[in-house]
Amino acid sequence: MYYHAAQKNFKAAKRGSKEIEKAEKGFARLRAKEKRILDKHSNEPLGAYNELEPVYIQMEGAEYDIAAAYGLQIQYLALVHILCAAAAEAHINQIAKEELTGKFRDQFEKVSLEGKWLFLPKMLGGSSFDQRSEPFQSFSMLIKYRNALVHHKSKKENWEGFEQGPPKFLHTLGLSLQEADRSVRSVRLMFIELSKIIKRKPPYWLRDGYDKLPTDITTNFFEIVLERSDA
Repeated sequence: MYYHAAQKNFKAAKRGSKEIEKAEKGFARLRAKEKRILDKHSNEPLGAYNELEPVYIQMEGAEYDIAAAYGLQIQYLALVHILCAAAAEAHINQIAKEELTGKFRDQFEKVSLEGKWLFLPKMLGGSSFDQRSEPFQSFSMLIKYRNALVHHKSKKENWEGFEQGPPKFLHTLGLSLQEADRSVRSVRLMFIELSKIIKRKPPYWLRDGYDKLPTDITTNFFEIVLERSDA
């Protein structure tokens, strides 16, 4: 469920780029109109006041449209990282629940998410992920993004406006299409690689198109086992 929700949010974020582009083009047209008016009046804003006033009013609305478009995309991108991490944690915990017992299971629950993915395959398969290689490096970055987003502290940044691009702090939180795509790809590869190490089949819900099954199929995200009584 978390993994497919992350995929859907990534697709929504990609669609959001078109809305951002549309809003930015609208602002650029107004900026060009402003320049034409100033050129016509020899760069004397007071002389062009009557023509410039409605343009500046429209610019305020255009800037709001850009902010709204960016804001929606940022929400989708943040959810991609958070949901990918949730999928990774749910999956590794489920395997641990099935394979570990007693104190091993109790202590495993206290380990960090990154530690769980390093230790469990070692315990069950005799080997683990190479921390210096993919997909673990991207997975490690995903966890850092998740933690930064979930425990984010507000801060201010000097910013020149939308014509200079989005604020720089977004990059440190992984709020870009490139980093969101990296998270989705890395967590998928982690699921597959773990299956190889512990000699299991990859999760059935990794199949392409699985999230497009009819919503009335109750096994879409949940595997239901019916217990029958002989009584």
